[in-house]
Amino acid sequence: MDAKWAMKSCRIGLVLAATALAENPVISHRSLADPNGFVFDDRIYAICSNDDDNVNGYDMKSAVVISSRDLRNWTDHGDVFRTTRDAKWAAGSYAPTAIAAKGKVYMYFPNIASGVGVLTADRPEGPYKDVLGKALVSGSTLCPMAWCFDPVIFVDDNGAAYLVWGGGTPYGNNLMGVALNADMTSLKGSAVRISVPNSFEGPFVHKYKGNFYLHYPIEGSSNLEYSMSSTSPISGYVRKGVVLPNPSLNGANINQNNNSHASIFEYKGTWYMMYHDRRLFKSTYKRDVSIDRLEYDSDGSMKQVVVTSGMAQLADFDPFDSIPAATMSAQNGIKAAFDATTWTNHLIPQSSGSWIRVSGVDFKDGAASLRVNASTTATGVSVEVRSGSQTGTVAGTCGIEKTASATTFATTECALTGLSGRKDLFLVFKGTAANAKFAWYRFVPASSGVQPDKARRVRNPAGAYTIMDLRGQVVRRFSTSVPMDPAQAWKIGSRAIAPGTYLMGNGAGDAAKLFIRTDRMD
Repeated sequence: MDAKWAMKSCRIGLVLAATALAENPVISHRSLADPNGFVFDDRIYAICSNDDDNVNGYDMKSAVVISSRDLRNWTDHGDVFRTTRDAKWAAGSYAPTAIAAKGKVYMYFPNIASGVGVLTADRPEGPYKDVLGKALVSGSTLCPMAWCFDPVIFVDDNGAAYLVWGGGTPYGNNLMGVALNADMTSLKGSAVRISVPNSFEGPFVHKYKGNFYLHYPIEGSSNLEYSMSSTSPISGYVRKGVVLPNPSLNGANINQNNNSHASIFEYKGTWYMMYHDRRLFKSTYKRDVSIDRLEYDSDGSMKQVVVTSGMAQLADFDPFDSIPAATMSAQNGIKAAFDATTWTNHLIPQSSGSWIRVSGVDFKDGAASLRVNASTTATGVSVEVRSGSQTGTVAGTCGIEKTASATTFATTECALTGLSGRKDLFLVFKGTAANAKFAWYRFVPASSGVQPDKARRVRNPAGAYTIMDLRGQVVRRFSTSVPMDPAQAWKIGSRAIAPGTYLMGNGAGDAAKLFIRTDRMD
């Protein structure tokens, strides 16, 4: 969280079109900050402060989760935590932290600068449960520093969990750390002061080859420095140097000479740093999230992170899974809106000609058709499927028929031609003016033998249903004696599956609605 350089500034909204093809920042359709990256189910997730809440100051009241499997295409899961909905005792939510441990996801968030709360979920996408209904950390004993915020959760190799937080004066002696009990929602013993030279705020702890690393922005220069300890994640730290100079690219500062906040994690054998800068919006209160590689010297010290314009894609993108619509590597004219009633983040094109790009898509032997789940109260809305660029070859066009209401979604299917091999996919939206919402889409492979539904509206003549996880993997198939309302079918079919968030569709594989399985019978 950037608490020092609070100055009035305005959002520069025209930057999106000019920089739509940049891979850093990883998200360009909204403003995010304070990314806390971690790995869950072989996928990178990051929980971030939501700068879309800000106007002329820091006024965040929500956290947004994003994720990627290939470092290039990122899914915006939306503001899966909002204090006014999920922790009504809190006045706001600044830089959050989260980790996957012990079969759950634990998220810790600062109540602005006066304490730290804790929530749990089955998956990073939520929903999150406020387990205490009050702060885990608060009061003068635990919060002797000026800003009681910026928590970081760390779990050691033996399963022991620790929480570190703090910021503001007294600089260099403004961080606190404490062990957590096995439930990770209560404190174990007394908290201790952590003293590292000139610490400002934003601590983060990780471990590499037996050593503990604590990095933090320093007061004055806005560089990220780090200290190492061989004994404990909350004590014994010795300063080592700078790990991320104030973010600059091609010799120019891209952070308004302001503060940053970063996290470090390992994914598929490589270490990464996620951090925020201001290269896109160029505004104090509208930050954006970037990612770059982190490397170590042979003695365990960290090399300075080199800021880049983007990361190489790690793997081809699979178009034959169900794809959340707010998944992209670049965009123009796109926004997203989270619907907590269905726990879905909808993609909303703002004008006719708005587009998204998905990079490195492997269509293999070809795609026969595209299924799109959307709602619109307008006529003349369509999606053009193009390759190479937003003006590239058209493989097909899906007309989105008018639905009964803005909250009524239907699945449309259209035939495709000439879409095979590895390509950059562009979906270009026509006839849109913030009048259509897109939930998900999925390509049908040419080799599947499945023919496009000429009626385009997928129907379920028999009582056959398929439950899929958010990756599009089938969890369960079941049938009922007669077709029934999806909510009724869900109550029957979900009893044998684990808690979590799922898509349920008919026997043809077309997801009709998103459902959440809690730890109780729904």
